[in-house]
Amino acid sequence: MTPLRTRLAAVAAGAGLVLAAPAAWAGPLRSSSSTQTSSPTPSTSTLEALRTKCLAAIDVRLPALATARADVANNRDTTADHKAALESDIDQTTARLRTLEGEIKTDTDLSALRDHCRSIFQDNRVFALVLPRTRLVVGADTAGVAGDKLSAVAGKLADAIQKAEDAGRDVSQAKADLDAMKAQIASGVAAAGSVPGAVLGLTPADWNANHDVLTPARQSLRVARTDLKVARDLAVKIRNELRTPTTTPPAPSAPSPSPQA
Repeated sequence: MTPLRTRLAAVAAGAGLVLAAPAAWAGPLRSSSSTQTSSPTPSTSTLEALRTKCLAAIDVRLPALATARADVANNRDTTADHKAALESDIDQTTARLRTLEGEIKTDTDLSALRDHCRSIFQDNRVFALVLPRTRLVVGADTAGVAGDKLSAVAGKLADAIQKAEDAGRDVSQAKADLDAMKAQIASGVAAAGSVPGAVLGLTPADWNANHDVLTPARQSLRVARTDLKVARDLAVKIRNELRTPTTTPPAPSAPSPSPQA
């Protein structure tokens, strides 16, 4: 019998981080009583230090978003509608950060600069929401594909069990394991299927109000992966059961009576 093998694919969107080094700044001011230069005024120094810090924060996020978008575009397990939603979210977040980048570079008022810097985090939540959501949706779709593959394996195992039963073998344990396998597949697929709808509509404001907003989806994906792993292990168990003879060997025939002396 040809061995049946299964494989669970896992895709995760990766993020590369590039940190920009803060630029040194010194603004020479001519003193009215001396030709020596003095240090920048505190307000100017504070403005430039904050500007550098905020631009560095954007420089970290833009490459991470670009990497995630490429991973989504190249992923074969993500459904077309989920892919479109994720790409749109990443593109909109990228556009907002680009706009903020231009505003931060030209800000001359400390209060305005602070507002723009705050917006990098509060209005976008790249690392807290956008990228984790992408990984969750891709992981859920991957689990769904794995469930479909395991269902196909279960169908082949059912055929193999029937053939073994027709040949007179005891397949009661294999049948019980197949039923358990199908139940695990159904549970895993259902858990994974709940993830995209739970996270795709979330906004940065939702995360700001509740930092645990992604926790239920993470738990569902863990359940899905656990259930599908159990199903895979059961498939291997059934295969091994069908390989091992289970028929009871015939009892040895009684010896012929010896002739009397």
